[in-house]
Order: sequence, then structure tokens, then C-alpha cells
Amino acid sequence: ARITPRTKAIIVQHTFGIPADLGPILGITQSRQLPLIEDCCHSFASTYAGKPLGSIGDAAFWSFEWGKPIVAGIGGAARFNRLDWQEQLTAAHSELTAPPARKELILDAQYIAFARSYSPKTFWWVRRAFRLLGKIRIAESNYNPVGPGVAMSQEFSWRIARGAERRLPQARRTAEQFGPGRRAQAAYYLQHFGPDACVLPVVPPNGDAVYSRFPVFVSNKEEILRTAAKRNLEVAAWYATPVHPHSGTDLAKVHYRQGSCPEAERAAKRILSLPVHPLVTRSFQDAVVELLTRHGRA
Repeated sequence: ARITPRTKAIIVQHTFGIPADLGPILGITQSRQLPLIEDCCHSFASTYAGKPLGSIGDAAFWSFEWGKPIVAGIGGAARFNRLDWQEQLTAAHSELTAPPARKELILDAQYIAFARSYSPKTFWWVRRAFRLLGKIRIAESNYNPVGPGVAMSQEFSWRIARGAERRLPQARRTAEQFGPGRRAQAAYYLQHFGPDACVLPVVPPNGDAVYSRFPVFVSNKEEILRTAAKRNLEVAAWYATPVHPHSGTDLAKVHYRQGSCPEAERAAKRILSLPVHPLVTRSFQDAVVELLTRHGRA
């Protein structure tokens, strides 16, 4: 119903590695002759109808910053399943430049700091430090200012940071080796959360999810977040808004109108996400299960 002659494409996000239900979406894109673009930033090894995510639509893209299943640093990748788009991308990419040397040093230092300081037990400390350092412009934020009168950031003309590109092959191998671990940790969450504590995620019938994070839905989101912070347990608010990180009147800066995506707005009020990560231990999972079992309300 939202499609108009101005519609250029449909973009689907495979959130937390859960495949979008692509069958009905492909029916719409094909009948309307619209390209389908897959946002695979949360996806590694997930499939739909036996096909890897990113290979189904006309194009796909990935991100490799902190919080993604493949962590190499600031930067990303794109894949085009149409030859004409691939040729256009190659031409456009040749015009991009490397980030300045000072920016590269900041990004490399930030990657090292994250790799050495993050764990599911230090999440809240790392989060507070990152936000503080971002405010005083020592740390590099993941977001750029938007809105009327704000010039487009120079960063959109840069290639992936060279440090991230060097780390990428090993980051891919690490993610591949941890695939069974992701499945095991997600299965443990699925088995141990009771129906009164939270609502569990649903995977489409033709989908196979390898989770990058494990989402649950509760009716007392803020209470759970406060309790988790006191216990130093990583329970994240992702996503707190339909267009992260904007909220309130700032949503208009990205042309979002309140009420236009009611399902996303409802989900943002209830969703929490739990880490699925090599540093997650069984004792951590037990502590999170106890937290939600005791305090969670579905």
C-alpha cells in the first residue's frame, strides 16, 4: 500500500540474523518490478529456503563494526547479484579515497580498545566510556549528524579503513569457527526462558537463523535494563526507536512520521537483546535467565 511511482527499491533487514520472510516480499518486488536489497549487517551463515542471506535479492550489504557477527572495525561490504549494478558499483568505488591517516589511527586504536575491554560483564562500563569519549570527540561515533542544513559527512567518500580491511579475513574465519557456538547459545536461551518471563523470537518457516544477538520481548523493558546494569550483565536496549538512534522530534530529520510503522514502534518499546558471543559463558547465561525469570514480564 505504501508503494508509489517514487519507490526505487525495497530494503529488508535480517535483524539479529533472523531471516526476513522473503517469500511474500519477493512476490511483491517481482510483481511491481522493484529491486530487493538485503541488509545483512547482522547476518552470518543464516539462510532462507536453503540459500545464504545476501544471495537472494538484487543486492546486499554488510557492516563489520562492533556489535556485528564479523568484527573487523569501521567499514563494510556490498554484493550485487545483477551485473549492471556490479559495473556501476565498480566505477563508483574507484572514485572513493582512503580515510586520512589520523582517522585510521583513531579507528585502529578504537578497535584494539574494544577487543581488549569488551566482555558481557563489562558491557555497561564500555558503553558508558564509549559515549563519554564520543562526546569529547576522542572516540569515533558510528553515526553521522543528519537534518536540514547539515552537510553530508566526508566519510561517505571514503573506502573501508585499511586496518579493518587487513583484519577482515581473520574476522571472517573467527565468525565461521564460532557458528556452532552461536547455535548452542541461542538454543540454551530458547530452552530456558519461560513463557511468563518474555516472548521469544520467531523464525520464518523457510528460514534458518544463526543469531548475531538473541532478542526477547518484555512489557517492563526499562526495569530489566536498570536491574541488568546494576548486576553488570549485558542486556541491550537495541532497538529503542524505529530509526536508531533518532527519537522524538529528531525522527523528522530522517523523514519518519510517528505511527507510520506501528509494529516497529511497538517492538522498540519491548525488545531487549542478549549477547551471542565467544566470551559468553554458561554462568552468564544462567544469570540472565535468572534475571528475566525473576523480573521479566512477557
